[in-house]
Amino acid sequence: MSPSSAHADDTITTQDYFSYYKLDQARAKGYTGKGVTIAMVDGPVDTSAPELSGANITVKTPCKYEAAKSSSTHATAIASILVSKNYGVAPDATLIAYSMPSEGEKESDECNRDMAGAKATTFAQFQMAMNDGAQIISYSSSDKNHRSEDLKWAIARAMARGVIIVGPMGNDAKDENDQSVAWWSGTVGVSAIDAGGQLASYSSWGQGVVAAGIGGPVKARDYEAGGVKDMQGTSFSTPIVAGQIALARSRWPEATPNQILQSVTRNGSNNGVWNQYTGYGALSLDGLLGSDPSQYPDENPLADKGGGSKPTPAEVQQYLDGLVAFSDVEFDDSYVYRGVDEDAAGNEYAPNAHIGTSPAYHRK
Repeated sequence: MSPSSAHADDTITTQDYFSYYKLDQARAKGYTGKGVTIAMVDGPVDTSAPELSGANITVKTPCKYEAAKSSSTHATAIASILVSKNYGVAPDATLIAYSMPSEGEKESDECNRDMAGAKATTFAQFQMAMNDGAQIISYSSSDKNHRSEDLKWAIARAMARGVIIVGPMGNDAKDENDQSVAWWSGTVGVSAIDAGGQLASYSSWGQGVVAAGIGGPVKARDYEAGGVKDMQGTSFSTPIVAGQIALARSRWPEATPNQILQSVTRNGSNNGVWNQYTGYGALSLDGLLGSDPSQYPDENPLADKGGGSKPTPAEVQQYLDGLVAFSDVEFDDSYVYRGVDEDAAGNEYAPNAHIGTSPAYHRK
């Protein structure tokens, strides 16, 4: 991305959501997301954009591809919502931005040879983010392999290791749960509300919605036409919710990720009542940052979202016990296969294998 595409004289200095969430008050109290690592999975981020000056961002492109300029517009806007010093929800968080091709973008031959193109998939990006130490994954990209086994085990890993995945419901004003990452257990599905707190006219919804966030209009640097344009969508409500969760994780470092999720379900505008349109509602930052989540049970409240959501609690336990077939767990640096498949011994796909050592064999 050429620095000449961004001019300081049209720097975006604030966004409408900043006052809605009283983010100036959070910053005044020192709640800035410091010490938390967020991964975002989207298009290429232009780190030279003036809105991102001073932000702690690393861009990774695991699979080289030709990105449309519109992808840069989208991704740079999302990164700015997360960590812009001007108006980011969590300006002092560390951001790792994974650049992933959208449908229609031309992937390189090298990319398609490498792991048969697997690096361009959602599950691979999630696994790489966790390998790199992400505590929260903000996902606003289009999902290429929604119901794959690989994605199931990536999400099982996230649930087992306390990594919180936040993703959008879609912008077609209908139940799109089956097309959303929100279908999966443990994930925070996000719908969009307007500045009046009502479900936005375009926002999709469904069984997996957990929280709602302002979906715009958001000012975005336009890499196609130049200048700045307004955008809206659940893509933008997603980093707003992910950023608030980052603030809570930073504010309450002793609380477990499960307790943070318990707090999310208790500090929405729907007063603890769930519905398929806004989940538990728009998050209250005062509530998230003002009440210690360690008072809540250390249990994932999203472990079963109904509607056959996976992974099941038994599958998460299977992952923890090291009993998932090693060939089903790709890109996961942390997984230790502990089953009885002798083929795992010395296998490059099971570098950490300890044959026959699963705690499940000793559990009564």
